[in-house]
Amino acid sequence: MKRKTHMKVGNHNYFLSWREPWHKFEDWDWFNGRNFCRDRCMDLVSFDTPQEFKMFEEIMAKDNVSNVWTSGRKCNFQNKGCDGAHLQPINVNGWFWAGASNARIPPTNQPHPDAFWSSTGETGVPQPDNAEGEREGPLKADNNIGITIEGLQEFHDEACLVVQNNKYNDGIKWHDVACHFRSVIICEDSDQLINLVEKDAAGEDVRNTVELGTNAIDIDSLPALPLVAPAAPVTIVQSVPVSQPQQFQQQRPPPNLPPPPPRRPNQGQFNQFQQQQQQQQFPPQQFNQQQQQFNRPRPQQPPRSNGVFGGFFNNFRLPFFRN
Repeated sequence: MKRKTHMKVGNHNYFLSWREPWHKFEDWDWFNGRNFCRDRCMDLVSFDTPQEFKMFEEIMAKDNVSNVWTSGRKCNFQNKGCDGAHLQPINVNGWFWAGASNARIPPTNQPHPDAFWSSTGETGVPQPDNAEGEREGPLKADNNIGITIEGLQEFHDEACLVVQNNKYNDGIKWHDVACHFRSVIICEDSDQLINLVEKDAAGEDVRNTVELGTNAIDIDSLPALPLVAPAAPVTIVQSVPVSQPQQFQQQRPPPNLPPPPPRRPNQGQFNQFQQQQQQQQFPPQQFNQQQQQFNRPRPQQPPRSNGVFGGFFNNFRLPFFRN
């Protein structure tokens, strides 16, 4: 299908459903939202780097968006390898980005710089808490259809990751919700699907076959967009001419001081010269003050700080279903 983009960062296009008039008041559950994106060689957005989340955190705040679906998913499926020991317990180690080649989401039982789970929710406990799934309880059935590997009802299990805007006075944070929850979506280019089309369609490249959507975003309008850190400011040090200390100028020796002899005097001449100096009655502390002026330490210039440059989508992830 024809692909629309509202912004492009790096080599990834993004579609923001609430900015396109045709979809402005439309919302989806997690499965239909993901199918909408995949029909366009895209997938629900994956915040697999903190920079990417911070970028859309700012956009959500500016556009006053309440909820946004992500590709975040809990591995609760029957007969799909979700019962692996390395994924237990599921609500801690079983979260992954379905739209980013199944890249793992860090364990949820401790803070992590790549995760932005809320510290509260419907029951007032840190996310993810699977509040609806635990409230509805297990489902008794003769087979495992509609039942998670934990024995809970698949419909009510909070197995999908949504970003909510200050719903519990907690800021813009991640929450686990049941996948039937309805929300607007962000679609992101799927490298997997784009490469698949190129392979199956005789080398056809669809990565750049997009058209600009309505109300597109100028990424330069996002001052906090962490693409590349700005260079450190250059410190300009102004040179100040060094003038002769006023005290030294005022205490310059009198002009009638006899000049030193051109040659080394003999002992009689030296005694005569010493008597002349004593008659001038020069205070000895005067020369100490002059010496201190010359020995005063010069101010040090502040060091220049180095610029720091950062990348954007440069994290490498291992496949999800691998120990």
